[in-house]
Amino acid sequence: MRIKNKEIAKILGISTTAVSLAINNRPGVSEETRLKVLELINEDANKSYQMLHTDKKQNGTLLLSIHKRHGEIIKEKPFFSDLIETIQQEAMKRSYTLTVAHYMPGQELEQYVEYIEGMPIDGIILMATEMTYEDLEYYQNLKVPIVLLDGAFELACMDSVTIDNENSVFNAVSYAYKKGHRHIGYLKGGVFIQNFGHRFDGFMKGIREYQLEEYRHPVISLPCNIEGAYKKMKELLREDKDFVMPTLFLADLDYIALGAMQALKEEGYRIPEDISVIGYDDVAACEVFEPPLTTVRVNRKDIGRLAMNRLLEKMSEKGDYYTSTQISSDLIERESVKDINE
Repeated sequence: MRIKNKEIAKILGISTTAVSLAINNRPGVSEETRLKVLELINEDANKSYQMLHTDKKQNGTLLLSIHKRHGEIIKEKPFFSDLIETIQQEAMKRSYTLTVAHYMPGQELEQYVEYIEGMPIDGIILMATEMTYEDLEYYQNLKVPIVLLDGAFELACMDSVTIDNENSVFNAVSYAYKKGHRHIGYLKGGVFIQNFGHRFDGFMKGIREYQLEEYRHPVISLPCNIEGAYKKMKELLREDKDFVMPTLFLADLDYIALGAMQALKEEGYRIPEDISVIGYDDVAACEVFEPPLTTVRVNRKDIGRLAMNRLLEKMSEKGDYYTSTQISSDLIERESVKDINE
């Protein structure tokens, strides 16, 4: 709270009116008096700032390590920027300093982990979206608590907070089935990550659950960006004259779905009249694309918040157990899926 005008007036032996004139840079006081008033205010502000930061003791330092194996998935996307922002906010609320480190494609992983090991940190949130089991082995030898973010490894006894990828896609298959679709295709990401593997498991789970094995289920691998997916899908449609189109496509990502939709439209397919499409992530472009894309919306902020909660719990309890937390998602229904029951 700033020093009051009355107190300034008492310290300097001037009237409160003179203090007000000095602060507001109005005529009626000398330049010398004006400078004295401003110096006193600045001195008081500095003391207040120092007291604030001295009283609020930092509990320690945490590391957010972002592991980019190939950089095809972790890019400047809303999903990842929201995750990072949430973790930063959660660290601040709990009076922890957060340091961010990046492992980049081509970097020596053993050297990077040694660098982390030398840092004065109390715990790590490890963004594991693009990681493999081979990568994970390097981190498992670190002596500080670790929570994996956006990546689950069934064979690794490590805490993780991620999306319920399998059930998210299974629910999308259920939605498509209720809309009358039986010939359901899948647009896979062109690079493998654990999340994509779990999503495809959910797709196959849906096919089995609704006994759809006898129907056509083409699986097409496309790049994980709009431009790349568009080009490859267009190439496939033009070159493979024997390709039998399903009634609906599910996609690993919205960007894949949007690129494929543009190619389909340019080759004469109407969406959703001829082919329906469901994406995954609910990026902003889903709402403005024509038609707006039905998609799976991930509760991003919950993932970051729960990862921070689990890390702090591990740091304080030192228990031998580990947990795997999966965050639910919502199917956002828009105009890219046709009900063909009629």
